[in-house]
Amino acid sequence: MGDWISMEVGKRERTISSVFFRYVCFYTAGVIFFIFSIFLIWYLLYAAGEILPANHMEAKLNESAEEIRRASKVTGDLLPEGCLYGVYRSDGNWKYGTFSSEEMEQAWDYYTRNSIYARSGEYYRFFIRDSGEVCIAKYKIAARFRNEFLGKYLPNPDILLVLAFLTLFLIHTVLVSRHFGKYMKKRLGILNEATARIRNQDLEFEEEHSEIKEVEEVLNSLNRMKEALRESLCQQWNLEKGREEQIAALAHDIKTPLTVIRGNAELLGEGNLSGEEREYAQDILQSVTMMEEYLAILNGILTKEGREGTLEEQKTGRPSDSLADLFEEQARLLASAGQIRVHFRRTALGGEILCNENQLLRSFQNVFSNAMDYSPENGGIEVSMEMRTEDGRRYLAVTVEDEGEGFTPQDLKYASKQFYQGDQSRSSKAHYGLGLYTAERFAKAQGGRLEIENAETRGGRVTIFILTN
Repeated sequence: MGDWISMEVGKRERTISSVFFRYVCFYTAGVIFFIFSIFLIWYLLYAAGEILPANHMEAKLNESAEEIRRASKVTGDLLPEGCLYGVYRSDGNWKYGTFSSEEMEQAWDYYTRNSIYARSGEYYRFFIRDSGEVCIAKYKIAARFRNEFLGKYLPNPDILLVLAFLTLFLIHTVLVSRHFGKYMKKRLGILNEATARIRNQDLEFEEEHSEIKEVEEVLNSLNRMKEALRESLCQQWNLEKGREEQIAALAHDIKTPLTVIRGNAELLGEGNLSGEEREYAQDILQSVTMMEEYLAILNGILTKEGREGTLEEQKTGRPSDSLADLFEEQARLLASAGQIRVHFRRTALGGEILCNENQLLRSFQNVFSNAMDYSPENGGIEVSMEMRTEDGRRYLAVTVEDEGEGFTPQDLKYASKQFYQGDQSRSSKAHYGLGLYTAERFAKAQGGRLEIENAETRGGRVTIFILTN
């Protein structure tokens, strides 16, 4: 079966309904052809005498009726082939014939009741012989093959006719369905290819066309979507490129005031300062160093290598006690700048932590700064560090607890989501929803997590879990 319905692009478009109608017509024509062919074969066999008509036995019995009555003995050659018979005395006693023992009594019973209808579509014919005997013949009204071999191994022609039609009908249905399916799959494959390329942002491909109207309409929509997406991606790329250039320029410009701050702090350190003043100068220098490190990280992120490996920076091993000391130092530095009281509580720590120290430090700074932002005036912050075991793993748990209003139910659900800003009325400072999000992101990169909750008395509590070896 060829692709009789295919067309080249440029010819008149066809709708899916017209394509389906053509297949229906083809399918119907095939069914009619099979019906005609089967009946033609059946008619030719009938005309050639290879198929005997349904009333063949009945006609032969009518022809042999007089001979059956006069013959001295009924024999099988007087009856049509396939016909059973039995001869009885007038009182019903069995004499001879081809009936089985069960059929002997049954046939005589039907004779006494003058009923010609036997079971299973068979019939009886009764002959009163000149000798006073009764001959009962049992026959069928059904077409059959003249050839004995065909009649023995094949069903009768009527049933065979139905079976042949059903077989050809099913084969024809399967073939037409598969052909229609292949035809539609080939035409719809253009859509799958186009959508796959757009999904992979491969927008540099020529427009495809189809002779099916509905498919062509979808392809036109996809082509317009492709162009719109290409334009949007170009605009986004240009916007991001400009933003990266602005951030890079700003990061470069920040180096100048940092250099001035570092230089002045170093000059102050060379003078006669009191112990407290010298401590403040060292805090300034330490903060400048941290800002320079952040600028270096920012410049790295703006490069391709930095974007691909933001969280995959090299990790080193560090004792948990040493890391805890670093957290305390940063907490004191931040608290002194914000005039916030900070209380430390620390139990015995142990184990080594394989981590990116800079990321963990930034994670802690974000959590601590968040607690400072939401602490009331003259409030305090408690920082506690201890070892905890969960699911067979040991963690350094760093908890920061403030004395503010605590987290609302919505805060507890979304506080670590990017750009979530919470209730601005709790603090006069501007927030951009990045602090706890960044803290959780860095903590997870080190094999840990962030836990946000409210304290038993008052205030919010954030715990950083850091996996230890």
